[in-house]
Amino acid sequence: METEGAAPPPKNPPRRPRRRDLNALDPYLEESDGQDIGIPEVGMVFNNHMEVNRFYRRYARRVGFGVSVRRSSFSQEGTCLYLELMCCKGGRPRYEPKFRKRASSTTNCPARIRVKLWGDKLLHVELANLDHNHPVSPAMARFLNSYKQLSGPAKRRLRMGGPGAMPVEEPSKMPVDKLGALEELLFGESKNHKFVERGRLKLQPGDSEALRLFFTRMQAKNANFFNVIDLDDEGCVRNVFWADAWSRAMYEYYNDAITLDTSYVVSKHDMPLVTFLGVNHHGQSVLLGCGLLSDETAETYTWLFKAWVACMSGNLPKAIITDQCRGIQSAVAEVVPGVRHRICLHQIMKKAADQLSGLSEYKAISKALQKAAYDSLTVDEFEGEWSTLITYNGLQGHDWLRSLYECRFSWVPIFLKDAFWAGMSATQRSETITPFFEGYVDLKTSLKQFLGKYVMILQSKYEKEAQADFETFHKQRPPVSKFYMEEQLSNVYTHNMFKKFQDEIEAIMYCHVSLMNGDGPISTFNVKECIFLEDGKRTMSKIFAVTYNTEEKDITCICGGFQFSGILCRHSLSVLKFQQVREVPSQYVLDRWKKDFRQLHVMGRLSSDVVPDNRVDRYDYLSMRCLQLVDSAVLSDKYRLALRLVREVEKFLLNSNTHDDTQPRIKSRIPKVKPNTVTGQNLVNVVTDNGNGGPKGPEASASAQASQIQK
Repeated sequence: METEGAAPPPKNPPRRPRRRDLNALDPYLEESDGQDIGIPEVGMVFNNHMEVNRFYRRYARRVGFGVSVRRSSFSQEGTCLYLELMCCKGGRPRYEPKFRKRASSTTNCPARIRVKLWGDKLLHVELANLDHNHPVSPAMARFLNSYKQLSGPAKRRLRMGGPGAMPVEEPSKMPVDKLGALEELLFGESKNHKFVERGRLKLQPGDSEALRLFFTRMQAKNANFFNVIDLDDEGCVRNVFWADAWSRAMYEYYNDAITLDTSYVVSKHDMPLVTFLGVNHHGQSVLLGCGLLSDETAETYTWLFKAWVACMSGNLPKAIITDQCRGIQSAVAEVVPGVRHRICLHQIMKKAADQLSGLSEYKAISKALQKAAYDSLTVDEFEGEWSTLITYNGLQGHDWLRSLYECRFSWVPIFLKDAFWAGMSATQRSETITPFFEGYVDLKTSLKQFLGKYVMILQSKYEKEAQADFETFHKQRPPVSKFYMEEQLSNVYTHNMFKKFQDEIEAIMYCHVSLMNGDGPISTFNVKECIFLEDGKRTMSKIFAVTYNTEEKDITCICGGFQFSGILCRHSLSVLKFQQVREVPSQYVLDRWKKDFRQLHVMGRLSSDVVPDNRVDRYDYLSMRCLQLVDSAVLSDKYRLALRLVREVEKFLLNSNTHDDTQPRIKSRIPKVKPNTVTGQNLVNVVTDNGNGGPKGPEASASAQASQIQK
């Protein structure tokens, strides 16, 4: 006879969720794209923890932050009793030992949501904090670990308006009154009328058709794509220049110092490619134009510079760095005579190995040449070192060294401290110059192969800049000192540039300051630095003179480090520490290296507009202004808001009741907010996700609501 008893436990009882299960990516996360799922509010009810997890992660992706589990509690049967989800930047930063120091991504962010199981077997929201203490951006969400496993289409949706996607381009300024001058510059006769036999561009089979299709495709994709072809009298191609719309847009920001890289031409690659390069606020190279040259004559480089200046609407750079070439020097003097010209020191040292390697005392001569170039702090010191180099080795008749000395004002660092070079030219022995297309172009790469992967290469470069933006806004480097000036710049500089400043802070320990003259507000100091030599074992001491004005807060070091890189050198920082100056003076905190440099540049644009006389020029000018608006929309991460405003402007312009003198204004619709419905309103987050299809609710600020343009 059977007896009744307790039912046997199931063979496979439900497993209690683990933290890694809750942090795993929800496969249904992508289904909410384009839907308004609302915002977390106290009083919300969910059936289970999976619904809570899915809802909060969808909301987080809309706003632009990652999610992690703070606390959780489950019963033996797998029922969720308590769950707290927080922003991935929650928690206090834990700095590692200095030899393992890495950037910290936590900022003790208070944003979180907490649910608890009530008697009705449902999970109720008891806490919903929407405040973040850091910037959030839907455009950068793809770099967060929470969303790295999304499918390709979902990632592309995340990229809308982001810096990593194929960017929305903007042209450089094009004042109408300059167009005639630019046409004369590009198509007019050169000042040098001497006839020179010039070659033709060597193209391999298939290159001509590939070039034609490339130009057609790029022009169809964006009308701001620029290209010029130089033909001889028989209609054969001599030289080619092009610049995509993104390059022309970036030149407006990064035109203070540019480099013309001719390394592929000098090293006799099958594809004679030259590139114009700039440096962004992360210290990364930015492409500003490409060219294909048939030879290295002055006429060819003159044509190239004319094409590039015309492409950039006649806006000249402040400084330019090139290789040592008489043709380039002649072209720079003719086309951009007022621009500070510098010959790349790294390229000179490479040429020295070719020009001097045949001499019996080559090693001693090379070492003496480097000492004169890199270690001279004054003009007299350089002249003495150079004289010793020539006389001691009997090189008075060496033509290359004589020509090098004649142009010393263009390559020796002590003569170039009067201009800002954005750290683009090597001033230390260990520094090298890396071509923009390094790893993609070799000696045998054909033009057809290069053009086939050109867009892919640029996309990878844009993605690196977007990754650097993400690192800057979402991670923080651990401090290396207790100085307030380090904390000061950690809040404003980009990640990469702040790392360079930290290197100078760390080097203060090797500097000893001595006061030499302290009469009046201006004091002179000697800073003795202990410098490690190349082997890392031996050291040498060197003295640097630093002048400091206590009234104007001006500081000048003889090394010229600030002029070269835009970051105060270790010698100047040592003097500030000696003088007990806690902050870096404002004039030495450059906007050029700030996190929001491009936004600051856009806000500083002149507001005055020109009024052309004819419809064609008006069309061109309005196109340029609209593309500037596009750049502002991309920078602000308000893609959807920009689209709504464009539709409103179209309606306004097509309204028959408006005329040319109508004064437009944007009127905000302010929603009524019910009290005590949302805990912890975060206006910063709302500004970011409005205009990107993010949550719309009572937390939206008045300035970020859908605006209407009225008469």
